[in-house]
Amino acid sequence: MSQPYKITGLHGVFPRLEIRKLYEDEIQFTLFIYALHAIKQPDYRPKPARFQDMGGIHGLPYERWSGDPDAPDALPEGIWGGYCNHQSVLFPVWHRPYVLAIEQSVGEAANRLARRWTEDTEHVSEDVRKTWIDSANKLRFPYWDWTDKNTETEGLPDVLKPQVFQYKLPDGTLSDPIENPLAFHEFGSVQPDGFQDEIFQTSMARGGAMSFFKSWSRTYRWPSSKVNPIEDYVKINKLLRGSAETRGSAKQLREQVGRLFCYPAPGETVEQQRPSIWDEFSNTLFKPGKAGWDGFGCGSIEQPHNTVHLVLGGLGAMANNDYAGYDPIFYLHHCNIDRILAFWEYTYSKYWVDMGYYKKDGDGKAIPFTQPEGTWDERNNAPIDRKTGLQPFRTKTGEYWTPDQTRFFNKSSTLETGYTYPDIVAEVNGKQQRVSLTDRLPETDQQVHECKAVLQTHFGVCEKGPLAKLHLKETTGYTAIPEGHRLVQDYQRFYTFVELVGHAFNGSYSLQLLFKERVIASFAVLSRGDATQCASCRVRKKAGGQVRGIVDIPDEVVGEIIESRKKELDTADDIVEALANFIKESLSVRLIDAGGNLLADAVARPGVPGIRTVGGEGSRLEEAITPVVHLRSARAIRKVDDSVVVPARGQLPKMGLTFFNHSDHGDLLGDQEWKTI
Repeated sequence: MSQPYKITGLHGVFPRLEIRKLYEDEIQFTLFIYALHAIKQPDYRPKPARFQDMGGIHGLPYERWSGDPDAPDALPEGIWGGYCNHQSVLFPVWHRPYVLAIEQSVGEAANRLARRWTEDTEHVSEDVRKTWIDSANKLRFPYWDWTDKNTETEGLPDVLKPQVFQYKLPDGTLSDPIENPLAFHEFGSVQPDGFQDEIFQTSMARGGAMSFFKSWSRTYRWPSSKVNPIEDYVKINKLLRGSAETRGSAKQLREQVGRLFCYPAPGETVEQQRPSIWDEFSNTLFKPGKAGWDGFGCGSIEQPHNTVHLVLGGLGAMANNDYAGYDPIFYLHHCNIDRILAFWEYTYSKYWVDMGYYKKDGDGKAIPFTQPEGTWDERNNAPIDRKTGLQPFRTKTGEYWTPDQTRFFNKSSTLETGYTYPDIVAEVNGKQQRVSLTDRLPETDQQVHECKAVLQTHFGVCEKGPLAKLHLKETTGYTAIPEGHRLVQDYQRFYTFVELVGHAFNGSYSLQLLFKERVIASFAVLSRGDATQCASCRVRKKAGGQVRGIVDIPDEVVGEIIESRKKELDTADDIVEALANFIKESLSVRLIDAGGNLLADAVARPGVPGIRTVGGEGSRLEEAITPVVHLRSARAIRKVDDSVVVPARGQLPKMGLTFFNHSDHGDLLGDQEWKTI
């Protein structure tokens, strides 16, 4: 009987490095590239540690992972529903042992390479041998930080693009040249079972772009819709960098991540509310108010995750969860998601999935979160909580990992994960401050707000005061400012709350917000095709499963609208509501598929003034898949640093920012309606 491949992590605790930083260390990068190349080979052993076997965990071929051969199976004989944990409170924690598994495989291969390359002691000195062995021991899987400000100018780092690598080995000889294993994965002569070509279309828009998954022998990024495609790295860079006409994804992504650190401190919440905060943070299925608690408008880690998948994928593997696990960049991307999660749970250590959520006026008993249809081994709506097994990943004791065991600050002797992340540093209140995962967890609300201030500054969350010229009334129409906080003057954040149908278009797609015909923000839906074998995805499709998220309207756009309507705003009785109406008049929305092709457009009805009109073209979008987009706004407050005495006219030190007093200004589209192409 086969034994499971246990995910134990590597020996010792060393930092995962950003891929560009790892590239600067020639020895570690050489080991990493050749180890990754090694585990991609069809004859690599152990088989569960093969790259292609691990890639299949995330989707196709929908069969038991060889690393967990004797797993239980609740589905009928011959049916396998997959390990899907997307749109779930388990989304970020399930991917943690997944990344750890690929790190472990690469680390094991790197150690074997280092020993093999240095065994010829006649040509390799003891010092050189020790250097290479130490480098292999310290090697951890890198992350690609798409929030790095340099992404706005550089786009995708060159090290992730096709090229040939060749490096000097310990004995002074050159290694064999190999194609960059980070750029794609070659399936070889036989693809995994189940690959098939897929087309994006609706019942009213029959034409569409084709993804030739069945014909392609390797993974592609932004491929043309051809059997022999060309990858469009220019397009990827354009999406990441942005331009004067199109808001850059990197800027939006960074700000989205920054707003994840705008949740209130634990002492500013009700204890029973905390699992609902984890729900909102962890996934895009969350619906404010489902448990009687209002949402905080800070968003989910799954939202920027989805956007990156579509930015990199186009019609290729990364934009379809059935294939995404085969693209090497998938793991660098998820390593960055794991890094963000590590800093979030360090800051908000008291927010957790726990044993379930609570109704605001309920009986005080926890209501378990559920997984619609579960996965391959769980019944429909099976309860999930902090003790749920994260199949197929087993610990060193042979049990399945649980959410509790994934927590980054869990340092028990049986669950040492072997990695950490570099500190995050930012200039706050005139000096360099840092958040370090090796420090003690923040214990007081003030310490939480100090962490928030650093992380918000690093990720670009700031208040620019676009309403400064409107002289907002600070006392009328607003809820009481929480004790120990001060209102951020002349700042009103405008954002949209979006609800989309996840499986509306036979694949992934995006909603784009437009201002003056230019894209200012977007929201991505990461989906599988209609033919997917994923049990959870099929149930969500049948139920018309909603994907929800928050799309901010950039402050500079709000400022531009204010300038154009300044006279009317000066005489408005309710400045915020008047401005909200002007914003609704100024914006439009459209849907595009993963390849950037138009699916549907929100246009003005005939005879009604609007952004644009359509004559006899197009058909009305089916009501069942029509997006819901509401305009909302919120004020911002900052915690007062109670350790500093400030003169009456002095400048208060900046602490963490929190949004409060959220207002719903109704349907963004107003008199516009959805038309398909």
